[in-house]
Formats: sequence, structure tokens, C-alpha cells
Amino acid sequence: MIRQIAEKLLGRLLTNNDGFDVETIENAETKLGQSIPAILKEFYITVGKLDIFMSSFQRFLKPEDLFYEDEKLVFLEENQNVCYWGVSTADTLVYQTQSIDNAVWYSEEILLSDFLQMIMYGQCAEGGYPFSGAIYDMDQDELTEFIEEITTKDWQKVVDHNNWIIYENDRKLIWYFTDDNGNLSEDYPLFVSTPTKEDFLKMEEEFGFSDLD
Repeated sequence: MIRQIAEKLLGRLLTNNDGFDVETIENAETKLGQSIPAILKEFYITVGKLDIFMSSFQRFLKPEDLFYEDEKLVFLEENQNVCYWGVSTADTLVYQTQSIDNAVWYSEEILLSDFLQMIMYGQCAEGGYPFSGAIYDMDQDELTEFIEEITTKDWQKVVDHNNWIIYENDRKLIWYFTDDNGNLSEDYPLFVSTPTKEDFLKMEEEFGFSDLD
């Protein structure tokens, strides 16, 4: 699944140069003294050298920098070091903490396999794709009509977790945040992110997105 999503978002086939070799991962496991979860190994071997997935927004630790804390394998840090994510060695659930020193862990209530897939889309949405825009001042009725419209045009919901929604269609992403009632958050607009200027101009013309720049 990692490869399938990556190739879809990149618009090309992956090569061996896009990820770390097996020896690098094995060396990291030797340093850790424990195994790395299989899906995380696959992630590093498949796309571990691609900035678009590894560091375009949140930052994945390099294999040699992985470490265990409180029986959590820490693998991801927020772009301003505000928080960190680790995976439980017991059940592969992902947890978040705001500090490594005296860490207090909160469950993300998502398995590592699903979390990695979500983050791949999120990395492209929030920096990996170079062209982005937004629709401001959209109320809940307008959002509902908009989502109904795009879902009739082959847009697929690919992320729905923790008030974060992402739709995808042919390497174009529409995404937004909701409040706890499922309504569009008052703090954020409706966003679009695309890999090419041509795609963005099409979205601008069809839906009225404004360039964030």
C-alpha cells in the first residue's frame, strides 16, 4: 500500500534510489537493540529518501536517529519541535507527546499502517505539493454542497482523522479541518494543493480557489 500511494501521489514509478537499503535498516535495528515495525521498515525502504514524504511538513527521523522512549519507537517530529510521534511496541498504535523529557503520551487512536498512509497525503497537502490555494468564508451549507459536488466528479476521501479531512483526485488534493461537531473549522478555510501550476489553475477556474501567495 505504501508503494501504491506513493506512486499515485508522485505520478511516477518508484525506484530503488527513493528509499533506504535493507542494510541501513538492519544497522538501525542493531543500534536500537530491537526490531523496527514491519510497516515502518517498508516505509523507509520504499520512500525514505524522498523529501516530499519525509520532511516537506512534519519531519521523519532518519533510520539511524530512531530511538525508543517509554516503549514507544519515536519516528516523527512536528516541524517546529512542538510534539513527537511514537509507535507502541505492544500494539502498533501511534501516540503523541509534546515533550520527550518527562513525556506524557496520548493515543492518536490509529494504527501505524493507517497513520503512515494518512501522513503521506498530509505531507503533500501541507507543503509537498508546491501550488496551493484556499476558499475563505465558506459556511457549513456551502461546504456540504461543495463536497457533494466534488464526490460526483471522482474525488475520493483519503483521510478522515482527528478533524482532518483530505479528498484526492488525480494528484490534486482538497483538504480542511472540522470542529468537534464536524463543521468546517472557523479558524481555517478550505484548501487545495496541486503538484503543477496547470492543475492549480484548473482548480482555480472550476472552484474559485485563491492562490495562498
